[in-house]
Amino acid sequence: MTEQELKDMDLRWERIEESGIADTQKYFDRMHDKVFSLNNLLIAAYFALIAIRKDVPNWSLVIPSLNSVLLLYVDYRMLVRARIQGNITKVDAETREKYGSLQTGTNLYSLLSIFSTLAVLLIFGYFLLST
Repeated sequence: MTEQELKDMDLRWERIEESGIADTQKYFDRMHDKVFSLNNLLIAAYFALIAIRKDVPNWSLVIPSLNSVLLLYVDYRMLVRARIQGNITKVDAETREKYGSLQTGTNLYSLLSIFSTLAVLLIFGYFLLST
């Protein structure tokens, strides 16, 4: 392969990489939307369960509410990341470094929010099926 062909191939790989990063963020947004919707349904389900079954403690509503706080925090971090990303050519090196650490931390919080929503669902199932 000639030097020009190698450069062209590198440019194609870079475009594929940029597209992959954009797709990853898009899919994280879609997952967060679904998890947030599920959590809102769970809050309503907890209200219904507390109203229907007298043995379910009222404090159990705190569980999905805390999960909502976590989900809102993840969304806030994603917003901050998007703001930095939108001005990435105009920000200083320190902010770019913050962007990298923010992105890594946000991905971990996203995973935590998915697992916490599953935990809220399991706890709801326990309250629903317990006698």
